[in-house]
Amino acid sequence: MITGAVADDGWRLGPPYDADIEELMQWFPNARSVDQWSGPRFRYPFTPQSFRHDCRLDEVHSFCLRDPDGAMCGFGQYYDRDDRGHLARLITHPQMRRRGIGKRLIRMLISAARTHSGHTRYSLFVYKDNGPAYRCYLSLGFVVQEYPDDAPLKGKCYFLTWEDDLPEA
Repeated sequence: MITGAVADDGWRLGPPYDADIEELMQWFPNARSVDQWSGPRFRYPFTPQSFRHDCRLDEVHSFCLRDPDGAMCGFGQYYDRDDRGHLARLITHPQMRRRGIGKRLIRMLISAARTHSGHTRYSLFVYKDNGPAYRCYLSLGFVVQEYPDDAPLKGKCYFLTWEDDLPEA
């Protein structure tokens, strides 16, 4: 089991607990919010069992980001895709957005992927109409690439990659 990473300023990235998953489920008020986060294959409405299954919690590296007081502020996953650490299901707490938490989450996920899986190249998908997330990824140095032929949702999402050092916070 991956234990996660700890940032110097007290923020922690670690595996989710059952209570975290229950809280995470509350962050999605409707089917559109789930689709934008996880894609059209994620069931909504969901049950605790279907949520865990559709998140693939037992199959991919899953993490919660906690602030120095222990509050869950974000969630994200990564898995191997074409020799890259592919970031997926990235989200910050709805009441904590626009505070740099998304950038912190991505930096820490990349650090965990590098430490635990040896990845040095990363990728992610983002819906074209998710402007805040798209701008966050670009600000971190992700670059739009040609969309993979084997990936669903062509025309609806961007495919972004990152291969250099992330800028400091």
